[in-house]
Amino acid sequence: MAGDLLLTGLSGLTAFRNVLNTTGHNIANVNTDGYSRQRVELDARDPQRLGSSYVGRGVNSGDITRLYDQFLSVQFRNSSSATTELNAYFNFASQVDNVLANQNIGLSTALQDFFNAAQGVADDPTSIPARQVLLTEGEVLESRFNTLDNLFGDLSAQVNSSVQGSLSDVNNLAEGIATLNQQIVVASGAGNGAAPNDLLDARDKLIDDLSKLVNVSTNTQENGAINIFIGSGQSLVLGSNFNTLGTQPQGFDPGAVDVVFQQPAGNVVVTKFMTGGALGGAIRFKNEVLDPAINTLGQVAVSLAFAVNEQHKNGIDLKGNQGQNFFSDLQVGVVDLGGAGSLNVNFANITNLTSSDYSLTTDASNTNYTIRRLSDNTVFSGLVGSGSVTQDGLTFDLTGLAANADFRVRPTRSAAGQFSVVINAPEEIAAALPVVSSIPTANTGSGQVNDISINNLAAANLPSTVSLTYDSVLQQYTVAGATGGPLAYDPASNSGDSYTLNVAGFGDISFTLTGQPDNSDTIDLADNSGGVGDNRNANLLSSLQTALTLSGGSATFQDVYGQIVADVGRRAQSAESNRAAQEGLLNQTIASIASVSGVNLDEEAADLIRFQQAYQAASQVILTSRTIFDTLLGAFR
Repeated sequence: MAGDLLLTGLSGLTAFRNVLNTTGHNIANVNTDGYSRQRVELDARDPQRLGSSYVGRGVNSGDITRLYDQFLSVQFRNSSSATTELNAYFNFASQVDNVLANQNIGLSTALQDFFNAAQGVADDPTSIPARQVLLTEGEVLESRFNTLDNLFGDLSAQVNSSVQGSLSDVNNLAEGIATLNQQIVVASGAGNGAAPNDLLDARDKLIDDLSKLVNVSTNTQENGAINIFIGSGQSLVLGSNFNTLGTQPQGFDPGAVDVVFQQPAGNVVVTKFMTGGALGGAIRFKNEVLDPAINTLGQVAVSLAFAVNEQHKNGIDLKGNQGQNFFSDLQVGVVDLGGAGSLNVNFANITNLTSSDYSLTTDASNTNYTIRRLSDNTVFSGLVGSGSVTQDGLTFDLTGLAANADFRVRPTRSAAGQFSVVINAPEEIAAALPVVSSIPTANTGSGQVNDISINNLAAANLPSTVSLTYDSVLQQYTVAGATGGPLAYDPASNSGDSYTLNVAGFGDISFTLTGQPDNSDTIDLADNSGGVGDNRNANLLSSLQTALTLSGGSATFQDVYGQIVADVGRRAQSAESNRAAQEGLLNQTIASIASVSGVNLDEEAADLIRFQQAYQAASQVILTSRTIFDTLLGAFR
């Protein structure tokens, strides 16, 4: 009997010693990040039959379990990944937003000032100071475009650095998880299946840290090892093995990097699969904000340079010379991705120009080409033998293509950085038009030419006077000195209509006809030599500010730039509000985890007292057993 009581007391002593050790372990790790509170599972031993009854035999000290909720853990990782992704996205996007909206850096004010200066030349075309102001404002535009391009380049480098830093952390965490997997498998086997709780906490902490960098999903093997999948399901850790991530330059953009799995057979590009966390946030920012902003800024630069240059070249300067390019002649960027042949692409119509990049490929027989607009994956295809094709304001020269060609076309990507003023002196500003109209005094009617403009000017001087003579019977002007006539003109229905004539070796003359001409009335279009006070081309340059030049003829330069500012601002604001919402969910999850797994010092202190008393009581049971045993021995002496 005394022996049974002794064993019962010993079982309690052992059990409560384990409980006290575990309680002390909890208290010691109250500030250990990722630690889960542990608990000793106590079970009553099987009773011993004694006569018609069963007598208890004490307590078993069972497994030491950690208080852990798998559902809350998954919820924490998902919320953590979403929060850090939005945080990275917002931090980058807000930088672009601040730059574009800054009056000292952005384009809005500079565009307004440039066209105001063009109007200043129109108001006083012979004024050298007014012309110098226009040159200066052009140089300010150059500086703004170049500065924005440089800032975006710096931001792209920051994104690359962020991606590379995140990948370094991912690799370190993957190695740590694989190592812990191996230790957990060994420890679980040595402990006959008992869970190595502290190792499990350490591994979960690494997985939690990994979720801050990229989306994480897991599954557990039968031996206790965990497999880790990141992004859209790419395997990072399988048992004690792990893959290594790295970067390599993008083939079509040396200033950007791709994320790759580094494999013995070669790198595998996985950039588009990397979602969530700081890594996913940086990549998504680049794809959704930075690249579109760079391309759209370039679209404004190309369209502005093209429109101003075309108009400027259709005028004459103070010296009577044909106007030259005002801004640099920007070119379409074409990158060969390792295919065959060559490809030339030129700007054709800036009204239809988009901010998208394009891919062009050919089939194995070089019979068919495929052009893909990458912004929306719209496909245009046809026969290579057609020689050329015009799409979205671009002319693709197909004559140099070969089988299996693969090109990336980037029409606007580098335009902002290449934008510059190329005329050197105020006298070179072509404020005048090379053609002037005159009405002979012998005319008896009121017919006249208005709104003269020149297109495709090939020479500064009109070879000979172009004469329009009205035939009231046929209701038309006959034309001498140019092609394109006769010009049908009914004063009742055609007044204000536009007409175009071509003069060989000179260019196209466009104008409107108005008034009520009499029969045989003439209008002369003559060379404007010496017309230094003419301001018509300066007026046409100034009017480009409000011309619907972009987006299919629906937007001005400032409209498109404003769209960049608005879109970036909207995305930054959306990211900020979504981040705040995710942070709220994350904090709720953290609180729920703390209620399940966190160490409460008040509770542990109470347990310490309670189990200390139990330990002392178990000791007293042993002492009582000894007293009974001594009494029994004394009875037989």
